Amino acid sequence: MEPHPQSSDRRGRIALGALAAVVLVALAVLLDLGPFADEDLSEAEFLARGDELCAQAHSGFEESQDSPPRTASEARELTSELLAIAREERHAIADLDAPTSLDAAVERYLNVRERGIGRLEAGVEAAEGGDAVAYEKAQAGLASGQLKRRRLARRIGFEECSRVLFGREQLERDAREPAGADPSAPPTVSSPPTGTQ
Repeated sequence: MEPHPQSSDRRGRIALGALAAVVLVALAVLLDLGPFADEDLSEAEFLARGDELCAQAHSGFEESQDSPPRTASEARELTSELLAIAREERHAIADLDAPTSLDAAVERYLNVRERGIGRLEAGVEAAEGGDAVAYEKAQAGLASGQLKRRRLARRIGFEECSRVLFGREQLERDAREPAGADPSAPPTVSSPPTGTQ
């Protein structure tokens, strides 16, 4: 007994309809539409998630700095690790989509964080070039901007973000520019980047 043509057409339409539904659901998920849309974060949720991201980054900073670098190569490697952690943290905070009430403050904070990331990049370049003075200047610049980053983070409501990790005295020492070192000496930094972010 052969199937009726109408029965095959009906199955084909059902299959096509099911396929169309699957495609629509997939598009809604991909485009964050309808019930699949990300919910806007409240201020409290945003601050909690941001502080969680920062606490994770702090752990990475502290872990990376267990032992100070003794050679230019070690200084480059350490600063590169810190740079990767700082970039990831900054991007993760930016991706949280701050509530409208915090937009301006978060943008200011992220811009200042970007300048700190620029200091880490300068440190990596200096270490790669074996320029101890430029390396220490980059680290001093990073440390000198830490308290401003901390103030901006506190204004937003963050507790963990841009927290001074190794104490203010260490931060003050790290913020001092080098006093006429030999620029051709390898960056054998006695005090590595303080994990400021």
